[in-house]
Amino acid sequence: MKANMNMKKLFKRLILAAASSASMCAVFAQVLPPEHALLPAGATSADTLKLSMSDPACTRPNKADPYRVTMVSNNITVELGEKINTSSPPCASKAREEFDLGKLPAGDYTITAFGFDIVTSAKKTYFENVPFSIADARAVKQKPWVAFDYTGQWWDPRDSGSGLFIWQDARDPNDALLAAWFTYSADGKAKWYVFQPKFNTAYSTLTADLLETSRPPSATVPPPNPTSNAIAGSATLNFNDLLRPGIGPYTFTVTLKGQAPKVINIQRFKP
Repeated sequence: MKANMNMKKLFKRLILAAASSASMCAVFAQVLPPEHALLPAGATSADTLKLSMSDPACTRPNKADPYRVTMVSNNITVELGEKINTSSPPCASKAREEFDLGKLPAGDYTITAFGFDIVTSAKKTYFENVPFSIADARAVKQKPWVAFDYTGQWWDPRDSGSGLFIWQDARDPNDALLAAWFTYSADGKAKWYVFQPKFNTAYSTLTADLLETSRPPSATVPPPNPTSNAIAGSATLNFNDLLRPGIGPYTFTVTLKGQAPKVINIQRFKP
């Protein structure tokens, strides 16, 4: 009798496990419907992800319709802003729309898209909880991996009118970086410098030459005289993300020729 009870319990557990496994397979078997796609295919954390789908409103392609994208616990929802008529036949022209989902950290996500009927205001779900993954772009990079994309505008709020433009190529194996520093000279005139440091670690860059460019004025394009570069000093960026990832403080150290090093605290510009 005891053996029969144990067998029954084991059989019950096997049934529950099989049901759970089938349920999981059903969830992960979900795919986007035809005429829908996430672009680029095989997106990584360095890509700007877009949802491409046929235009349910049968209007012109690539128009700038309002829409809303929200994310809760890696579950992304796209709400179409333009109402549709669900009783009308499908679009013959197969016009398409793209919805910008932004750059996502590496991980697993689900996506849902819905809109509303123009007559009844009833909710129309196009697909729901379709799973997808974002690969880590750093996995294909050479060390040191850089933790964040520092592209953007940077400044010291105490020094209005000057700052940094930073461009970081997150697809480059070495996170190639270009920075432009706009400031003022001793006589109060605007000055621009550029530098191209390489990352020394995941949070700081190597010291690089600070270049000042110039060329004689000309009425033609391109000008007859080439642009000349002069080394005006050196510069280093330190994002300090080893101790406080994504928080800072961040510093920009500049040394102009004949002057002592100057450490400037910088942060992302926010209007």
